[in-house]
Amino acid sequence: MPVHISKIEFMTCIGKLYYLWRERAGKTVIIYLGNNRKDFLEFLDNIKKNYWVSKKIYFTSKKSVCIENTINDYLNGKTKKINFEVEFMTGTQFQKKIWEKLISVNYGKTISYKELANLAGYRRAWRLAGSALKSNPVLLVVPCHRVIKSDGSPGEFKGGNKIKKFLLELEKS
Repeated sequence: MPVHISKIEFMTCIGKLYYLWRERAGKTVIIYLGNNRKDFLEFLDNIKKNYWVSKKIYFTSKKSVCIENTINDYLNGKTKKINFEVEFMTGTQFQKKIWEKLISVNYGKTISYKELANLAGYRRAWRLAGSALKSNPVLLVVPCHRVIKSDGSPGEFKGGNKIKKFLLELEKS
């Protein structure tokens, strides 16, 4: 059965965001959300390499007003939740488990890399947990900006440290 994936970009208060999404069982499912064009294009290439042969994947340029409004409402402080299903089309089993556990960290809360590793069942793999976040394909929905160092400092963020600080401040209010 062919898979239809929509790809688009849009402007927000933190810059341009790129996203992939599709409808599945009447729900909007996000496959990719990021702010780096190069990463976006690499992600598309990975999907084509890994899925093109086994499944027919068709890409169309179709925006989702629902996704864009929800993301903008979140970034403008009008909503505290981004309730979309996520489909991880890339990543190792370890990375996917880290990303899935991170979704459960609530708005306004932070967690250390060590706590995240423990939550995922990998007590000593906190550095690997940090590495998994560098590959997070769905920024904001998988809230890697909520992961901080054990000493309370922000740490790195795939979307950029300035944006991480913005998001942490936004969620404090």
